[in-house]
Amino acid sequence: MRISILSNVNMDMLFSLLKKEHEIWQPNGYGGWISYALRPDPDLQAFQPECLLVLLEGNELLRRCRTAKERQEEADQAALCVGKLAEQYPSSRLLVSTIDLRPDVIREKDAADESIRAAAYWDECLSSLTRKYRNLHRFELQSLIAEYGRKQFYSDRFWYMGSIPYDMKALHLLAGEIRQTLSRMQTVRRKVLVLDLDNTLWGGVVGEDGIGGILLDPAHEGAPYQDAQREIRKMKEQGVLLAIASKNNEEDVLAVLREHPQMVLREEDFAVICADWNPKQENIRKMAKELNLGLDAFVFVDDNEAERKAVELSLPEVAVPDFPADIAALPSAMRQIYETYFWTWKLTDEDQRKTKQYQEEKLRRREEKAAGSFAEYLASLDTKIRIAELKPQLTDRAVQLMNKTNQFNVCTLRMDEAKLQEYLSAGGHLLMAEVSDKYGNSGWVVELLYHIEEETAVVDNFLMSCRVMGRCVEEAFLDEVIRKLKQDRISEIRARYLKTPKNNPVENFWESRGFETVSADETQKTYRLRLDTAVPEDGVGNIHTVIWEA
Repeated sequence: MRISILSNVNMDMLFSLLKKEHEIWQPNGYGGWISYALRPDPDLQAFQPECLLVLLEGNELLRRCRTAKERQEEADQAALCVGKLAEQYPSSRLLVSTIDLRPDVIREKDAADESIRAAAYWDECLSSLTRKYRNLHRFELQSLIAEYGRKQFYSDRFWYMGSIPYDMKALHLLAGEIRQTLSRMQTVRRKVLVLDLDNTLWGGVVGEDGIGGILLDPAHEGAPYQDAQREIRKMKEQGVLLAIASKNNEEDVLAVLREHPQMVLREEDFAVICADWNPKQENIRKMAKELNLGLDAFVFVDDNEAERKAVELSLPEVAVPDFPADIAALPSAMRQIYETYFWTWKLTDEDQRKTKQYQEEKLRRREEKAAGSFAEYLASLDTKIRIAELKPQLTDRAVQLMNKTNQFNVCTLRMDEAKLQEYLSAGGHLLMAEVSDKYGNSGWVVELLYHIEEETAVVDNFLMSCRVMGRCVEEAFLDEVIRKLKQDRISEIRARYLKTPKNNPVENFWESRGFETVSADETQKTYRLRLDTAVPEDGVGNIHTVIWEA
């Protein structure tokens, strides 16, 4: 990855630790980070860093300040410079460190420690910056120093030798944290955490010990399990789907989830519950089908090594982390699982509603089975599709959707926010659709990217979340877009299908909508549709109500 580090202190040793794994752009000299914000550097701009890290040493940043007001003014000026960097490098992930300040020990013992307030004020500045600039994120330097310990992190000898504030071991630790952050930037977030129950979410075996005999008390042996459940609930709040795969009687499991006074997680927190005596790998396959997700979206946690090995061998796509030998480490192990598999920069509204949306999908499936026909089922849903051009508040969701959608994705065109803005600035259009019905709102789940060439609309990509597949949403959406393009005097639509290992469901989509095949080989097909003669296909998709948003 192409990275650079700007700092107010000497980071030459850190560059040396990172250059083996990454392509590095190193500034001339050190300490002059503000000059790069005030005057864009042509060499750095030509380098086009994928990640630009701003590492600020707190005491050096506020060295000249004597009062709380001066510290705030200095922090405000630094925040302005950080904002300029975010604007100058919109295609880069800009990581900006929190600051740690070594306290002033020569003071009255009862006097307030102003260093704490100064670090907190910079924290507020960073929070404001991350809300304003989508490409700007926090780098938790202060937390890293606190975890390792200030006395071990800083080096007076290195500081006076060469303005290097940190000890050699600390620099290795810092380099490791940077490597981990860069790795997360390139890792696709998983979606589902599958959990065993006995000796995993609680101590003991509910089928043998009974609901009153399992360990969940907050004071002694049950405390680690209860704390682990709190960490898992936080994951759910961060958009992780929770599921249960337990070899147990379902009635025993539901009794604990519904009635046990010390349970943190309840029945409604889980998108899928498989409590039976089937092999767990079979139940995970069943979950993948029910949730319409690939197996590579799953993480499986179980205290039983034999169960973990069985899933590893049968389902190599599923992540199977080790289970801690010491149950006291279970809460921290859950935090590590989140950091490794589910970590994300920012949450969208869809992330936070995810469990509820999958529970609503269960109700739809139940109704489909009871309906007399598929058309009758669709009509009963009272589906509404709201179409809109991309709005600023939907940018995060638009980028997320195009980078994680695999199955219904005709060209699998990936873009980060900067590339999307370049696409739009060059004349591209992005239409999105929000889908809702009587059971709930599935969110913004459809995207069509296209540009105009004279009287031809060229589709650059068409994609849809798997959560609304099977409801003819794509038919209703595309038919409405075709009608709109005809009104705008577009005479032809050109489209493509680019084959990937996961998008077989849309291999024949364009043909199914009346498009003529122009060329085809093993990896791609091209199509066209003449709008002067084309009439949108009649089908069950016409049952849906489609609304254009101004």
